[in-house]
Parts: sequence; structure tokens; C-alpha cells
Amino acid sequence: SSDHHKVPPRLRVAAVVAMDDDGMDSLFSSFLNEVSNIKSTKMKKIEGSQGAPEEIIERVLAKPYDPKQGQGSAYHILQINPEATESEVTKQYRKLSILIHPDKCKHERAAEAFQIVVKAYNDTKDPNYQDKYADVIIEAKKRVRKAREEENKARAKKGEDPLPMDGQEFDRDVLEECDRMTTVSAEKVEMANSVAEANAKRLEEQARERRERKKAEQKELREWERNKDKRAAGWQVFMNNVQSKKFKTSGLTPIGKVGAADSYHKREERKETDGKAELDMEDKKVIRSDVQAAFVDRSYKKDWR
Repeated sequence: SSDHHKVPPRLRVAAVVAMDDDGMDSLFSSFLNEVSNIKSTKMKKIEGSQGAPEEIIERVLAKPYDPKQGQGSAYHILQINPEATESEVTKQYRKLSILIHPDKCKHERAAEAFQIVVKAYNDTKDPNYQDKYADVIIEAKKRVRKAREEENKARAKKGEDPLPMDGQEFDRDVLEECDRMTTVSAEKVEMANSVAEANAKRLEEQARERRERKKAEQKELREWERNKDKRAAGWQVFMNNVQSKKFKTSGLTPIGKVGAADSYHKREERKETDGKAELDMEDKKVIRSDVQAAFVDRSYKKDWR
């Protein structure tokens, strides 16, 4: 209107500013809510593809990650195909970082899990990094694809949707298969090493026993050689005795001679004063010598018949 044009520009700006001050709080609050809703929608979308922060932290910390010791895979930590491009790996790393960064996630072990994710991401950019999945990734894909083909046959009979043969879900199954294959391989290597160690220990024990046995035989041989002169001298003495008919028994009393044993045993002798025991033919009484012990009880003779 003509009145509007008559108002000076400075007054019009002042009026607008005054009017904006009245609704500034509600306007700013509405803006923050809109931004928050946008962020929440984005976070929910990321969680839908990556999982909840708690699940990611639990998975990252479930197994030790130390590539130098052959433990874990950077691609398994990041949950991305080892054949992914550098830009794809970076994109996946950022998604995980948004969910488990200590400034955004209140989980007590968020910082620990985040450090492992950072290390895994840096390892993928290191040209000297040798991922243990590299040797099994092709075979793992074949196994997962074959398993899904069998599963899809069963799903087709039930009228269910088939499992995809590519994409993030397929890649995750491939990673799990890689983990199983490398774990089994590690167990086989450990078992082989254990068997080899046991065999080496057994062979060493057998060699030690052979050395001890040989040592004992050599000692016995030396003793035999050392006593050879003594044996020869003893044999000569024996042969001389044989020739001269001298034996160890020559000092004994000749066998068959009366009283030959008197030199070794004392002969029992009876005095002339000792009476002699006589037994009557009718067995009525026994006349014993006067040296018979006086305490012998003979009362049994009265009643024994």
C-alpha cells in the first residue's frame, strides 16, 4: 500500500526483527527437531544394515585381532568382502565409526571396539598387510554359493523367496566361511605340530635309550677285558689242579670212611652208668632208663585200654 511505502526502511527492518524475536525459540527448536529426525533416520538405516552398536561391539571383541600372530582378519572386523575397493572399505569403516564411536555410543567397551576397527581399517590400507582370508576367499565363495543353492531349492518348494547370491548378506556368510576355514586350518597345523613334537620327543627318547644301552655294553666289554688276565690265571690253576688231581674237596674226609663226619659233628655218646630201656613183648610195661625225665606223666596207661 501507499502507507507501507511511506514507512522508512529502517523502521520496517526493526519491525521484522522484533517480530522474529518473538518466535525465535520455537523456530530454532523446530529446526533442531528436524535435524535430529534426519539423523535418527540415517542412524536407523545404518543400524539396519550393520546391526545395533551393542551387536557390533560384541562381534568385534569376540575374538582377538592380531594379524602378526595370525589372529583375526581386518575384513572380518569391518564386515566387508576382501575383494572390495578402497572406497568401499572406507565407506564401510565410516558406517561402523558412526555407530560405535565413544562420543556417540555410551557402551562401556565402545572405545576398545572402536580402536580395533580403526586398526583394521589402517591395516587394509597397508600394502604389507597379508590378510589370512586371501588364500581361502575363492573357495569360501564357492561353498557359500553351493549351500545357498541347496537352501533355495528347499525354499522354492515352500514358496519362499530365494537367498541372494551377492550383496552384503552374501558377503557376510563368505566372511564367516573364511573364518571357519582358517580356524580349521590353524587347528590342523597345531595338531600336526603337536604330533610332530611328540614324534620328535619319542625318537629322542629312543636315541637316548640306545646311547645308554651302548654305553652299558661298552662298560661291560671293558670289564670283560680288564678281568681277562684273572680269568686266564684262574683257568690255569683249575687245569693244574685237574692234572694233579687236586680239588677243593681234597681236604675233606674221604667218603665211606667210618667216622668221616666226626670232624664236623659231635657224636652222641651214652655213659655206662645209664640204664637201658626195655620193652616187654606183651606191651604191659615199659622199663625206662634212670635218666628218663621224672616229670613225665604215665597215668594214661591205666585207662588207655
